[in-house]
Amino acid sequence: MDKHIFEKNMVALKQHGSAFFVINSMAKQNVDLSSYCVETAKTNEPFITYSESENKILAYHSKYDPVKEAEKQVKGVYSGQNHVMLMGFGLGYTAQNLAENTDITRIDIVEPDKNIFYIALKTRDLSKLLNDKRVSLFVAMTPDEIGDVWATLIDWTTIGEFCVVDHPPTLVRFREYVERLLEKIRYLCNKSKGNLITLMYSGFEYHSHNFENLAQAFELPGVQRLFDKFVGVPAVLVAAGPSLDKNMHLLHKIKGKFPIIAVDTALRQLVTNGIKPDIVCAADSSYENSLDFVGVENEKDVILAVEPMTHPDIFNVFNGQKMLMTFGGGLFPVYSEFREPVGMLVCWGSIATTVFDLVRKIGADPIIFLGLDLSFADGRLHARGSYSDDMLYERVNQYSSIEHETAEYINTRGKIVYNLSDGTKVYTDKSMNIYKDWFEDQFRQTDAEIINATEGGIVHKYVKRMTFSETIEKYIEKAVNVSEILTQAFNAPVKAEKEKLIRAFEVIKSSILKYQSKTRRNLSVIARILKTHENTLYRDVAGKAKAECDDIMALHDIICRDAILYSWMSTHQAKFITKHSMEVTRLKTEKNVTVGHWLKTVLEFFVAFDRFIEYQTPLINRAVSSMQAAIRSN
Repeated sequence: MDKHIFEKNMVALKQHGSAFFVINSMAKQNVDLSSYCVETAKTNEPFITYSESENKILAYHSKYDPVKEAEKQVKGVYSGQNHVMLMGFGLGYTAQNLAENTDITRIDIVEPDKNIFYIALKTRDLSKLLNDKRVSLFVAMTPDEIGDVWATLIDWTTIGEFCVVDHPPTLVRFREYVERLLEKIRYLCNKSKGNLITLMYSGFEYHSHNFENLAQAFELPGVQRLFDKFVGVPAVLVAAGPSLDKNMHLLHKIKGKFPIIAVDTALRQLVTNGIKPDIVCAADSSYENSLDFVGVENEKDVILAVEPMTHPDIFNVFNGQKMLMTFGGGLFPVYSEFREPVGMLVCWGSIATTVFDLVRKIGADPIIFLGLDLSFADGRLHARGSYSDDMLYERVNQYSSIEHETAEYINTRGKIVYNLSDGTKVYTDKSMNIYKDWFEDQFRQTDAEIINATEGGIVHKYVKRMTFSETIEKYIEKAVNVSEILTQAFNAPVKAEKEKLIRAFEVIKSSILKYQSKTRRNLSVIARILKTHENTLYRDVAGKAKAECDDIMALHDIICRDAILYSWMSTHQAKFITKHSMEVTRLKTEKNVTVGHWLKTVLEFFVAFDRFIEYQTPLINRAVSSMQAAIRSN
C-alpha cells in the first residue's frame, strides 16, 4: 500500500460533500484488515480478496483484468440512465468506469464494508473520482441511514431514469443489506415522485394559505411544548379507516388516562359517538378537507394541531384551542427565528403519518393504532360519517345509492389485492399501499412498541396485533392525568415578535422588487443578443455579448440561490420549475450549446419570475397588514 496515494485520496475525500458521513462511518470501529489481502492481477492492476473462512475466499475483482471486467459489468446493465447507484465499491474500478460517462449526472456509491473502502484509499489513486461533483459516497452506513440521507440529497425535479449497478461480490457478502436498501430506495422514489406531483397541482394553495394564515398561526403555541411530556405513557392514534366503527366506543375507557390524538377525518365520527380526542391534527390545503370540521367547530375541549398551509376555513371556523406544527417548508424559514420553537413533524402525504410522528415525539410507549386499515373494508372508504360520505352523497341520484357510488369508487381504485391469513381478500389502492410501506418502514425504526389494534386492514409488519380491549386491559395501569399535562403545556404565554417579522417581510419585499426590475431590464438585452448571436456556440461568444450573457446568467443563478425566494417560486410554480430545472441540467451536460439555447431558457425563467412577483407582492402586503392589525388589536 502506498502512503502517498492514501494522502492524496484523503485530501480529495475531505473536500467531498459526503466527507462527514464517510469519515464518521469509518471511525465507528477500529480497522481490522486480517481477513483482507491485496494481490496483483495479470494486468498488474491490484485486486482484493476477502477470507470468509479458511476454505472460502471471495475475490472482489478479476484476477486477470479488473478494468476490463468493470467495463463489461457496466455495459451489461447500463443503458443510458442519468442517475446510477453502484452497490459495492471494491477498489473503485466500476465506479471509475461509470464516471467516464458524461451522460450520467449523478453517481451514488454504496460500500457496506468500511475496511474495503479504506484499503481502496490506500491502494489506488481515486482522487479524480473523489473530486467528481456527481459522486455521492455512502460507506458503512445502514440502509435506513443511506435512505434518509439520500432522500435529502436528491433533487426530485431533475432525477430521470434510475439504474442500479450491482457489484457481484458485494451482493454475495451483503445480500440482505442490498435487498433492504433497494426496498428503501424504491419506496422513497415512489413516495417522493408522488409528493412532487401533489406539489405541482397543489403548490398554489400551499403557498397562498401560508400567507393567509400567518397572522393567526404566528401567535399560536407550538406543539414542541408537548415533546417528551408523555414519556412511557400509552397513546392512542385514531385514523379514520372503516374498522374504527368496531372499537371506537372503547375509547371512553381510556379518555383522560391515555392521550388520544386523531386525524381530522376521524373527528366528526368521534364527536358523534360522544368521544372528544385530546388533539386532532390538520394539514390539508383542500377545501374538501375543511368539511371535516363542519358540525364540530365548537369543540373547545379539543386541541387542533394545525400546519399553516391548511385551508383557511379551518383556522377561521374552529373555535377550540389551537397549537402550531410545521413541516419545515412554507414561511417557516422566515418566521422561525422570531418566535418560540414550533415543533417540526413529518408529513408523507397522509395526515396519519403526521399524527404518528407527533405521538412518537411526545414520548408515548406503546403507540396504539385504531382505524389504520389503509384498505377498503366492508364496502366502505372510511368510518361512517366522514367527509368522504358527504362527497359521495353528492353523486347519488334517483338511479343510484351511497352503496353503489362507494362500490364504483372501490372497483375503480382498488386494484391491489392482499390475501390475508384467514383466507379473505382485502383491496387497497396505490396511495394507501405506499402509506402502508411508509408506516411499516417507520415502525421498524421506532423504539416504542407499536400495537395495531385496528382489528382489520393490511398493516402487519413490525407491529403487535391485539384487540383494543386486550390492549386497554394490559396497559391501563400506566394511565396519567392527560388533561393536567396538556393544560400546563398549553397555557404558558407565547413568545412571538410580530414587529421583527414584519420588518423581515419588508426586506424580502424590497429584494423581490429589485430582482424584478433587473429581470425586466434584461428582457430587452436578451432579445437584442438573440438577433445577432442565437446560433453562436455559447463557449465561442466574445466581447460585449459575452459580458452581457455572463451578467444575464449570473442574475439567473443569484435568484436560484436565494433560498427563500426560490423555494416560494418552486412551490407556487412547481410545474414550470420542474421543467426548467430539467432543461438547465440538460444544457449543462451538452457539449455544443448555443447562446440561443441558454438565453431562451433564461428568458422563460425571467417571464415566469415576473408573473410570480406580480402574484407574490400582494400576498406579502396582506400578510403584513394582518399582522399590523393584530398588533393594534392587542
